[in-house]
Amino acid sequence: MSEESTEDLVQLAWDALPSRHRQLLEQIGASRWEIVDRPLGDVVRELFTSTERPGPTRAQTKLDNRALGMWVPELRLVLINDGHQELRSADPPTREALVTWIAWHEWGHALSVTGFSNHDPSEGARLLELAPPGIRERIRKGGYRRSQYIHELIAETYALLMRESVEGRPGRPKWLPDEIYQLTTRIGA
Repeated sequence: MSEESTEDLVQLAWDALPSRHRQLLEQIGASRWEIVDRPLGDVVRELFTSTERPGPTRAQTKLDNRALGMWVPELRLVLINDGHQELRSADPPTREALVTWIAWHEWGHALSVTGFSNHDPSEGARLLELAPPGIRERIRKGGYRRSQYIHELIAETYALLMRESVEGRPGRPKWLPDEIYQLTTRIGA
């Protein structure tokens, strides 16, 4: 069996989304993605420069260069770094899981920051304490600001709920607190 291309895997992830989520992502202009083979911070900086917009700071660019994927709201674009060492070194099943998770995570970001979602960013730190340890530690290790916790929590949980659904386990997993589940499911409602 041949290895799926990153583009094909992102398309599979897109096709697995609930139709109402795809429609909402299309409405807000978040249905485009680009697969690149370079650090994402550099790509974003160049894209901003090419559109004559002020780009991220050098410090932000350096941080973004570590990312596997990014939702760039100003450009209405999801970027995935196909050249990232974590993707290059993964075996095919792990790579497939990573690429689909990245896509779902970034679309979770797009859905969480729309005017259609209603959540209080100041609740992020409190909700992060309720999150399962794996989610909580992943967000903490990401170096995010407290004001970003809720968006990361929603994106991370969205990706995990999509994985659960695709694997035939829809609904709220027992390990996920109801408050976080309700918050995440409201974004695409």
